[in-house]
Order: sequence, then C-alpha cells, then structure tokens
Amino acid sequence: MEISRATEGAFERGDDERFTGEVWLRPTLVAEDGTNIGVVHFSPGARTHWHRHPGGQFLFGVSGRGRVRSKEGAGHVLEPGDVIRVGPDEWHFHGGTPGTPLVHVAVNGGGVPDWADPVTDDQYEEGF
Repeated sequence: MEISRATEGAFERGDDERFTGEVWLRPTLVAEDGTNIGVVHFSPGARTHWHRHPGGQFLFGVSGRGRVRSKEGAGHVLEPGDVIRVGPDEWHFHGGTPGTPLVHVAVNGGGVPDWADPVTDDQYEEGF
C-alpha cells in the first residue's frame, strides 16, 4: 500500500509547453502500469493545451467551475462533484472558466500523454 499525504506533496507551476495561464499541479502516486492521479489548480481562464491520454482520463471537480471539451465535441462545464471521463486518445482540453478558478483531480490512464498546440481563445469559447 502507498499513501500520498496532502501535507507532504509540493505543487509545481505548470509549464508553457502544456498550459496557458497560471496552473499548479501536485502529482501523487503512480501505479505499475503508469496510471496516476494528480491535483490541478487552474486560475480563471487558464487551461491545458490540446492533449490526449493513451489510457484515457477521469476528471473530478473539487471546487470552482471549469471547462472541458473534446476537439470535435461540445463543451461541458465541470463543477464540484462532477466526473467527466475522456476516452483513450481523445484530443481535449480542460481548465477554469473565464471568471472562476478550478480545482480538479485528474486520474490518468497508463501511457505517456501527447501534447499539441495551445487552445486558442476562439476554441476556448466554442461550444460553451
């Protein structure tokens, strides 16, 4: 058994290669197959770049309000207690709404995610 205590983990600033705006991440545990879980804080309007996870991803809203959208899909608002499942290799982004920060827990299936271009302001607004 492994335990990751909230008081022991350090948050890391999200880099410009994967995020737009101010984002803070706290990685926790990684399983043998690469599945991992992390806590992510997005400031209002901050977001990931387009990306996909080979093993898919679950997003659990903790506080605030967020946006989640697949490249070819409708946008969804993520609120506290909501869970969104993103399928394997589905291009998507997530982040805070324009006026509200977001904290979510991300459970990432095994494998290394692919990162692509930043989400433009038009793409960020599309479908919401």
